Amino acid sequence: REFRRLIHRMLIGAARLHAVREAIAEKIGVSGANYTMLMSTLHLQGTAGVSISALADYLEVSGPYVTGVINKLAAQGFVRKASNPKDKRGVLVRLTPAGRKKLLQAFEFICNVNDRLFDGVGREEYRAVANFNARFIRNTQATLDWIDRQPGGRSRLRAADL
Repeated sequence: REFRRLIHRMLIGAARLHAVREAIAEKIGVSGANYTMLMSTLHLQGTAGVSISALADYLEVSGPYVTGVINKLAAQGFVRKASNPKDKRGVLVRLTPAGRKKLLQAFEFICNVNDRLFDGVGREEYRAVANFNARFIRNTQATLDWIDRQPGGRSRLRAADL
């Protein structure tokens, strides 16, 4: 019973977190997936930009998925793509001033959301949850891979909709 309750509460948390992300994205004027990509680019771009593969690895989604979202954001003028000097086949992505401005306009709102999400959570609790989550994410992927190998396993749908 306790186990079922935990699973149910994790599903509730995932749904609510998704709704929170959509609310932040709406405040910025983009979709939830676009918000996630913009914020990830901001955090990973450094001074040179971030590669599509690095974004895909960080977000645990496919490269083609990242490329599709990045292309939409580039068309809107929120990110800029440039060839990767270390790999001429690859591109590096950076926020444009407009993309950065979009995020900064909502910064106070985002901080307030995060403060509420983690209200009362101490450092040790945070680390325990972060460690659990990392292991659980690996386990969910391994479980989906196992299900795919079973007779009549699920169709090859990816859980790539950030």
